[in-house]
This record gives sequence, C-alpha cells and structure tokens, in this order.
Amino acid sequence: MREAFRWPVWKWLVTGSFGGIYTFIKFGKDAFNIEWKESVSYALLCLLILYTFRVTLLFSAKFLEYYHDVSKNSVYGEAIIILKDSFALAHSYRKLGVYDDKEFMIIMITFCNDLQRIFELIIKGECSVSIKIPMHDKTVTEHTVLSNLTRDVKNKGRSTVQYENIKHTLIGNTAFSYALNKVVINSKDKFYLNNEVNDTKNYSNTSKECYADGVLPYNSELVMPIVPVYNEKNPTKFDCHGFICIDSSKKKAFGSKYEVAILEGVADGIYDIMSQRNNNVVDNLKA
Repeated sequence: MREAFRWPVWKWLVTGSFGGIYTFIKFGKDAFNIEWKESVSYALLCLLILYTFRVTLLFSAKFLEYYHDVSKNSVYGEAIIILKDSFALAHSYRKLGVYDDKEFMIIMITFCNDLQRIFELIIKGECSVSIKIPMHDKTVTEHTVLSNLTRDVKNKGRSTVQYENIKHTLIGNTAFSYALNKVVINSKDKFYLNNEVNDTKNYSNTSKECYADGVLPYNSELVMPIVPVYNEKNPTKFDCHGFICIDSSKKKAFGSKYEVAILEGVADGIYDIMSQRNNNVVDNLKA
C-alpha cells in the first residue's frame, strides 16, 4: 500500500487535489449551504475514494505481474520435461557411433514436435518448427543451398512440391545469412529474431513465391544456427550444420531470453549427430 503514496500520483493528490478539495468545500457551502465541517467530510471521502482506487489498481497490476511470472516459469519447467526424452534419444543414438537414417529422422521429427508443443505453450498461439540443412555441403557456407530436413507433424503440409522445387539459397534468405554471419564472427548471440516479418523492408525469403502476393503465412520467426554452445577444439571457430526455425502467425510472438536459450540447448544437443549425418550423406554423394 505504500506505493500508493509514491510520486507522482501522491504529489497530484497532495498538491493539485487540495486546491480541488478547497474548491469543492467552498462550492458545497455556497451552492448547497453545506456546513464547512460536512464539506470537509465529503472532501476527505473523495480523497479516500481516489486513494482506494489507486491501491486497487496497484494490487491488480502486481497480481497480474505475479500470475504472468508464475505462468511463464511453469511453461519453461514443462519445456524441460518435454525435451527430456528427445535428448535421451539423441544421446543414445550418438553412442552407437554409426549413422542410421531411420533412427536419425525419428530423433529430428521428435525434436520438431516437442519444440512445436513447447513454443505453442509459450506464445499461446500456433507455431511451426522445421530444420533446414545444407543440400550438398557438409557445413553451411555463403554458397550453400538449403533443403528442409523435416517439420513438426502438424505443419508437414507446408513442404509442398512447389516449396521443394525452389532453390533455397543462403543469400536469398535474410534469416539464414544473418545467422551465419553471426557464427562466422563468433558473436555471442548467433540467432535471428524478427517479430514483424511481413512488415520488414529489405527482408528476403525464397519461400515467398509459394504464397499469394509473396505474403508469408507467418509474422514472427526465430532462427537458430546448429552450432555448439562451446567449441573445445577451437573456441573462435564454429561450423554451422543447419538451422532450427520457429515461426508463428502472431506478431511479436517471440522473446530473446528463454526462447533463445531453449533453442541454443537443442542446437548444441543435436550438433554432433547432425555433423555425422551431413558428413555421411555428402561423402556418399561424392562416392
């Protein structure tokens, strides 16, 4: 309740409103012949009502803030539980030491489905998750053409024949080229975040031709390069093996703290098996 007395509202009540109270007292006496004592009582009652209103607003704001924090924390706790099995699958597969395409794809689809579920809980709206990989290269470079490895099951229909036939170059996509540049310069924040995609000038995306008037079906996107959090062999050099992409039709859907941390953890967790996959597939293509 002490906040109700804090500046600047209390300043208004003490200074500006006292003039109004005096006017009210004088008006009550002159217009309605109300005695000074009674007028003062009414004036103090008005002041009390204003103060009570302020206390109620403050309480409501604090309650909503608390509820929001509790709700958010419960969602991020749920994210840990949801991703537990996905990471267990990835770690178990990695211990095999050999590449198995069927098992690998099961793991990637599981991660996409889990992330899709988590991010819909976070943003309280629909979202789509996909993993993009280099088509002919072991690592992503500025000349890379990307292909869609997989999507979450709910949004697999986005991978149409038209989409698959497009040459998705790195330089033709703002999100990927931006994220790769952050990897190359070893920036601490390697992700790309845009909460107003369709309203962004000079934004490039090779998927636009799949949609009427070049309007994408999403307004917010978060793209994380598949790189380790820490490179023990060379802390200043990171190889990028693809991108994890989250998008939503909602504007301003994603934040840049917990959401990014979740994707960083997933990217780090699948980095080794993604590297194994890319090396194996490219070597077979060259054989």
